[in-house]
Amino acid sequence: MSSYSRILARIPAQLKKCVQDNWLRELAKREERDLIDSSEMEKQFLMLQTSLTPEELRDRLTQWEPWSIRVDFSNGVSTKDFKRRTPFNEDPLNKFGIVEAAIPFAELSGGRMLDIGCNAGYNLINAAVKYGARCTGIDIVPRHIEISRFFSELAGVNAELLIASAETFSRPKEFDVVLHFGTLYHLPNPVLSLRATFDNLRPGGYLALETQVYDHPEDPNICYFLHMQNNDRSNFWALSTSVLTKCLELVGFRDIRELVKGVPTEGLAQHMARIILVAQRPEGPFARPYVLRHINERRPDGERELHH
Repeated sequence: MSSYSRILARIPAQLKKCVQDNWLRELAKREERDLIDSSEMEKQFLMLQTSLTPEELRDRLTQWEPWSIRVDFSNGVSTKDFKRRTPFNEDPLNKFGIVEAAIPFAELSGGRMLDIGCNAGYNLINAAVKYGARCTGIDIVPRHIEISRFFSELAGVNAELLIASAETFSRPKEFDVVLHFGTLYHLPNPVLSLRATFDNLRPGGYLALETQVYDHPEDPNICYFLHMQNNDRSNFWALSTSVLTKCLELVGFRDIRELVKGVPTEGLAQHMARIILVAQRPEGPFARPYVLRHINERRPDGERELHH
């Protein structure tokens, strides 16, 4: 089996169709040149060191059941052995692994990273351990922040972990990288979140975005209101790929690149897919339409303002 085939085999089933090859092929080439250790590429979940006995750790983990992601521990305990949600993610670091080929994390070593919808903190812990990133994680679910703090302590990572909204969290020009994985389609106001994300990035900073999209074959501007899909009241909007890209451009992002787009085998409506994009805040000034600068105000005229 080729290196490319091995990498493709590790992508979750819902992302195996419509894969854009360029970034994955680059990973394969680097692996074949022995620049990436194959055993490291196989690691798709956290392995945390702990001095707790298996019994002590099980007591801690039981209080947070059911689990939706796999984390293994040095004492032989794994979250996969507890009550699980459906679906259960055996490869929670897979998305981060895909965007690593598109964002120069090594060059940003020691930089600031924001993880929006951080869940159990696995992505930010991975970035902190691997690249020395100084991380902030936000989530609106208190349970997720509790787990993230516990896992960060085990990993020796000093992360800032906050209960905060993806639509309104504001730290202007503070972050070199923002991860926005699996959160945008849960938001009633996704454009507000994209605008806040842009503003929170330093000039030249990177966004890594994973979300659901709805691509109608006859009209690229149609979006899908998916509230209560799969009985999930936290679901709201699946933008089309075209609308999502345009919204990113309108808030100021440039160099927008689609890395992976996959059609799920089940669980989503017709014409829906999951997508991973990266985009960059430009180094220089940018123009933003008035309506996106003052989204809750009346627009008095058609003027545009130059931002720095």
